[in-house]
Amino acid sequence: MNQFIKEFYERKVIVVCRGIAEEEIVNVAKALYDGGIRFMEVPFHQADPSTFTSTAGKIKAVKNALGDKMHVGAGTVITMEQFCLAEKAGAEIIVSPTMEEDMITATKKAGLISMPGCTTPSEMTKAYQSGADLIKLFPASMVNLKVIKEIRVPLNHLPLVCFGGVSAENIKEVLETGVVGVGMASSILDQQALQDKDYAKITALAKAVTEQIN
Repeated sequence: MNQFIKEFYERKVIVVCRGIAEEEIVNVAKALYDGGIRFMEVPFHQADPSTFTSTAGKIKAVKNALGDKMHVGAGTVITMEQFCLAEKAGAEIIVSPTMEEDMITATKKAGLISMPGCTTPSEMTKAYQSGADLIKLFPASMVNLKVIKEIRVPLNHLPLVCFGGVSAENIKEVLETGVVGVGMASSILDQQALQDKDYAKITALAKAVTEQIN
């Protein structure tokens, strides 16, 4: 098994760092690392192309600061321009909200980890057959735990990752559905803590999550 995938299966959590200022991203990454997080995603902001270079800069900054200690991915990747920026910046994971076969192909050709977003069992199966390493359940609000369990009965080979609505309080219940991991944001990246630059609180919130993982 790919070492990256093996570690993700063990750690199970990727934190989505949306809207973090470029000058703060390394501090946030270090706070997450201190809390036991080893995977983070820096998403592109589709409505503002002027930020694309800055997003790639954030990925590069974290890789330069933490090296192999933190696995960094690019999120909301839907164009080849964004893919190329992410790859050049050192992203290891390419996360998309939709299932695009050409993006999966390009990601695998580059030797990176592919995590496309899927909603239906048909999309999930097609993504996996196209080479996706992990499958992001998106939008998560449309997929409740009961539905995930039902999908997992016939399609228990699919490496599903549940995004949205996951917290320290329910992460064990979510993982019991059979998903291989979860994507988290606000339950760890508390907005007030970010505003106050209270990195100790972010570390504490991260620890509260990672301590729930066996």
